[in-house]
Amino acid sequence: MILDEIEAYLNAVTPPLGLTIKGVMPATPDACISIMESSGPASDLGFGMIGIKHEHPSIQLMVRGVPDDYETPRLVIERAYHEMAKIQGMTLSGVNYLFVRPKQAPFLMARDDSKRIRFAVNFSVDKEPS
Repeated sequence: MILDEIEAYLNAVTPPLGLTIKGVMPATPDACISIMESSGPASDLGFGMIGIKHEHPSIQLMVRGVPDDYETPRLVIERAYHEMAKIQGMTLSGVNYLFVRPKQAPFLMARDDSKRIRFAVNFSVDKEPS
């Protein structure tokens, strides 16, 4: 599935960006990266084949740091933003990814009650089915 494929890619980046958690931003640990799915445009059906040829999901990366640390999560989200934009005509975990396009630059999402800062960035994805 897409979250597993993206997680494996991010974990293969040298050095790794940090602890990656799929589908949720948990209360702990303080510093982590969350990968979440969101909807995108309808899938493409293929001529000469039955079923879905390309999917177009969206994903969001969120990075949170330790209390009162602005710089570290900002640097991590910026690096993830650039690494994800390198996915063009690439195979991830055996799945062909045509493009991963940032929808915007990384942005400050929130500061929580524990003074942990979160940054996020959203991507549209064009890929073959997992």
